[in-house]
Amino acid sequence: MMLSNLKLRATVNSLFIRLFASFLIVVVILVSFNFFSLTFSKNKVRDEVINYNTLNLKSTTDNYEKEFELIKNQLINFYFNENVQLLYFGGNSINYDIAAKTMQDIRQITVNPLLFLDNLILYYRKPSLVLDKNSMTADSTFFNKFYSSKDYPLAFWQSQFQSQTNFRVYAPSNFYDIPFANDYNSLGQAFPVVVKNTWTQDFYMAAFLDIRKMFQAYHLSINDNFFILDADGKQLFTSSTDANLGAPPAYDSAKAYTKKDNYYYFYRKGSVSGLIYVNVVPDAFIASQVKLNVSLVSLLIISLGISIVASLLFSFGFHQPIRRMVASSKQANSSVPVHSRISEFNQLGSQINRIHEDLNSKNSQLQSFAYMSKVKKIRSNLEMEFVDRPYVIVLFELTYMKRGQDYKRIEQNWSYYMRQFIELEFKKHYSESLTFQIESSRILSVIFMEESDYSALKQLLSQMKHIFDFDKEEVYVTMSISPFYTSAAQMTEAYDEALKLSKNRRLNKETQIIDGMEAPGLVSMFLTPRQEHEFVVNLQAGNEAETLQIVNRFLAQLYKKAATSQQFYHFGDEIIHKTLKILTAIQADYSHLGDQAVLREQIFDCHSYEQLAAYLEKFLTAAVDLIHRKKDERDPITAFVFEHLEKNYSGDITLELVADLLNISSGYLSTYFKDKAGVNFIDYLNDLRIRKAKEMLLEPGSLIQDVARKAGYQNMNSFNRMFKKFSGITPSEFRKQALP
Repeated sequence: MMLSNLKLRATVNSLFIRLFASFLIVVVILVSFNFFSLTFSKNKVRDEVINYNTLNLKSTTDNYEKEFELIKNQLINFYFNENVQLLYFGGNSINYDIAAKTMQDIRQITVNPLLFLDNLILYYRKPSLVLDKNSMTADSTFFNKFYSSKDYPLAFWQSQFQSQTNFRVYAPSNFYDIPFANDYNSLGQAFPVVVKNTWTQDFYMAAFLDIRKMFQAYHLSINDNFFILDADGKQLFTSSTDANLGAPPAYDSAKAYTKKDNYYYFYRKGSVSGLIYVNVVPDAFIASQVKLNVSLVSLLIISLGISIVASLLFSFGFHQPIRRMVASSKQANSSVPVHSRISEFNQLGSQINRIHEDLNSKNSQLQSFAYMSKVKKIRSNLEMEFVDRPYVIVLFELTYMKRGQDYKRIEQNWSYYMRQFIELEFKKHYSESLTFQIESSRILSVIFMEESDYSALKQLLSQMKHIFDFDKEEVYVTMSISPFYTSAAQMTEAYDEALKLSKNRRLNKETQIIDGMEAPGLVSMFLTPRQEHEFVVNLQAGNEAETLQIVNRFLAQLYKKAATSQQFYHFGDEIIHKTLKILTAIQADYSHLGDQAVLREQIFDCHSYEQLAAYLEKFLTAAVDLIHRKKDERDPITAFVFEHLEKNYSGDITLELVADLLNISSGYLSTYFKDKAGVNFIDYLNDLRIRKAKEMLLEPGSLIQDVARKAGYQNMNSFNRMFKKFSGITPSEFRKQALP
């Protein structure tokens, strides 16, 4: 009995059983985790599908409501149209010339595809007159023949004069043109939207929105079961073709969705129109998204079987060599095994103990030899001492002539082979040199050398330059040499110095070697106040030749003074910035030229003085063309804002204050200004203040604190933050760069 217990314990404690049991435990844990993950994912997917439909309906609702808000603002703004007002205050007499101009204004509004307007009418009670985009007729003729609807007869439109509601969206209806009796020409289905002015009770406007176009543009769900209800729950519109789908359940504002029968009903109420939007998703669709795939479950079972078989084979394969190794060690030695629950480890442990005893004995002998070597001053195991060894850093910066995703792989190959070439050349002359790539376009080498060998290093770099120049039409190299350093702690300082020197390269396509001895002096990269004034005046006047002459003359000065490429780029960026501000001020649409970020990238793609001059000439020519087109156009509201801000930018200016001066709401002014000027009110104000601050900073003796206050900033933190946001640098850095 005892013998059988010992055999059983030995079997249980064997490495094979232990390994196999451990693998099985891991497999069971992983299978359990995967099953839990599948179950969790199923619930998560259901939640995500519901959340997706909720967000989808929110997007649809927001789009509809923004459209109604846009129509409302458009019609309110149209109330103040000069021709509309003249026609209204004309009394019972009709000025047909003004009426024709008003109809032309209506056509300009209805042709805007973003408004989805089928028609727009102006209804005057005295005389009973209706104007739309095509005609000017009596109200009875218009609503009974030209724009007839069973749901909205003439009496309905007449009753709107007594209605106290200034804005309302009515149920969509089919409208017809009836030139003759029983001859119906369909005009389509449209949303009637009535907008009234509180001060003009004898006149209102009505817009007819194309409901189908709105649905196609704003309803982005893959399910076409969509309803629009009024505030009382009455159905106004549906796109559903499902015969089994009845009327939606009653709207509950406390719930985002309701499930009824086999459908999910998602609700959202519009903040502008008060309409209720309903998106219906079949339960079968949601269930299909979260149903576990039979193939996935089958794959999980197969993976479990494969894992068990693999565990068995791996355990057996790992166990057999150890058994043979243990058997071999038994023949050579016999000793007391160490205590372990695994019998094979007990046997191996005794052999490891014997090896440790032997190693301890030898370590003791080596320690004795070490003491003797110390006494006899025998130096061994020499190590390189980094401290107090002079070294320089050479930074190679690669600039590729062609850019884009198609050249990424080519650039990677190029940088790899260049690094290999650089490392090989340095190793030939400086065996302890280190070369590695720190960025996709930067390769760094650490050269250990004496200062007396500096000229030899320059000569080696000149030889490498000739090799690099073979590919200068595709890529050119900037080689920057740091000063000498001796401490590892100065490695960062050395790299920063080399990086700083690399920015002193000239604007050309040649490979250049730059060190601290050749660093150029400071060159002003900004126009003088007088030159800037001449530039702005000539550009605003559309004088192309004079504008280009100012820019080309300054570029020639930079070239003559051997300015760096960065100084050229900063000047080009400043020219583009000033030009875009002028175009913004006159409300010219320069979107086809690109925004300032895109234009800045195009500047950095200019690799020579000639390329930069040609690029700026092309850009300024296009800008002058835009100025000529907009020269005779002038918007009174934005013009007032521009002029008021120009005169009062240093004071306490707010959107609400300017809106009060114009006798309009701040919200309307914000939307109108952004639409016309292409920039937010506050961004335009801050940009104007920073431009004025730059002019004051260039004045001799000006203090930054005084400039901030004169520019309209009472807080230095706000001034510094805004200056860096719109200029990319701080006020002190700007002054340092602008004033040589």
